[in-house]
Amino acid sequence: MEYFIIVNPTAGGNNGRKVWPQVEQYLDQAAISYRTYFTEYDGHAVSIAMQILNQVTATNHPDAIIVAAGGDGTLHETLLGCMRFYAEHPLLQNPRVPIGVLPIGSGNDFARGLKISRQWQDALQVILTTKKPVNIEIGHFDNHDYQSDGYFLNNFGIGLDATVVHFANHSLLKSHQQLSGFSYWASVRHAIKSLKPFRLTVSQPDGTKITYPRAFLATVTNQPYFGGGINIAPKASLYQKQLDLIIVEKPTRRQIFLFIFMLLLKRHLKLRFVHHFSETHFGLDTQQARYGQIDGEELGDKVYHVSYETQTYPFWVRRANQT
Repeated sequence: MEYFIIVNPTAGGNNGRKVWPQVEQYLDQAAISYRTYFTEYDGHAVSIAMQILNQVTATNHPDAIIVAAGGDGTLHETLLGCMRFYAEHPLLQNPRVPIGVLPIGSGNDFARGLKISRQWQDALQVILTTKKPVNIEIGHFDNHDYQSDGYFLNNFGIGLDATVVHFANHSLLKSHQQLSGFSYWASVRHAIKSLKPFRLTVSQPDGTKITYPRAFLATVTNQPYFGGGINIAPKASLYQKQLDLIIVEKPTRRQIFLFIFMLLLKRHLKLRFVHHFSETHFGLDTQQARYGQIDGEELGDKVYHVSYETQTYPFWVRRANQT
């Protein structure tokens, strides 16, 4: 095997820069064949992944593995680059070059969903000892207003979670690593207080439409975790051609505390102001502009008319036991 490793030095508050020399030393001592590519700006992993695939397919490399060394953002960009490459080269579909996961970022929700250790030594051992890829169901969306589409590994959120992402990204405290945790929780509090409910319509596969006039959070996910380890969809699976949709209606102050308590017990889906769907495909429409996010990356404050489904991509991982 030859590993083409995309490293994000700034992942996890510059954790990538600290960890990579140790990873490099281990690979060299073990005489592992690898090449390294460092990201230098947001979106860089997209073009790097496409560059790698151009090189690999041109030389007919049979044993290439692309490894995303970073957080969920780095992994998201790596996947996006791979999907774009194969969309542009439909005759090169089989077999696709698989993606390995070295979680050295901060959130690492995709790694949690696959039960990959956040200790780089253990995660690296999985990459080096895996024998064959596993097909993973990733989220695919069509944005009908903008005639565009895209992919997500973890979730596509509208409302509360996306508002938190927006406030956290624009906080004056974000650049101070020691205060980043405080910045996040300050953003949560600010988002809960300031976010107004919005009208949300769900279009189900059978054509049925359900409208929630006071939606507060809507997240589409293909795995259990979001927001850095919050188990929002306990039954979601990366191996099934289904997506889970969680909708939370605007809660009272008492209901907020109840929701958090039930969330910790993984029983929040039983609450009457929480709604859960699990479908192969569906659509979401909003009437008012709200913040959106994909895998923790901002989409902006806009109205959404989006449809969702799953697509398959091979990952260089071990299949996790479902619990």
